[in-house]
Amino acid sequence: MYRLIYVSTATRSMSESELAELLEQCRRNNARLGITGMLLYKDGDFMQVLEGEEQTVKELYAKVWEDPRHRLVTLIIEKPIEKRSFGDWTMGFRILHRADLQKDPGFSDFLDRRFTDKTLVTADLATKLLTYFARN
Repeated sequence: MYRLIYVSTATRSMSESELAELLEQCRRNNARLGITGMLLYKDGDFMQVLEGEEQTVKELYAKVWEDPRHRLVTLIIEKPIEKRSFGDWTMGFRILHRADLQKDPGFSDFLDRRFTDKTLVTADLATKLLTYFARN
């Protein structure tokens, strides 16, 4: 098994219905490919974790690079894993709002910054954030 986390910025603002359509597409494709994960969306930025067979995960990430809906695609971490942390999700999803982040003071730095802020997002923090919202 393999895990990859990346962040990106949407090329344009996306409505909740467009995000729901994107999520449905991800879930269909991921189920077919054996991929699990979690997708967060905040203020025009995406953070996503993908888990599955290494080659499949890397191929899917390459498609994100080609997807016209994404720019500033930044790899946070990729590594082999013994077991999935997001195995129950073909693609979990959460739109983060200010109120979500204010509930946990450990995420207060996210209130005014973007996921793509390289001084803020570390592999550990990204993993904690994705795991927190997958469980809550």
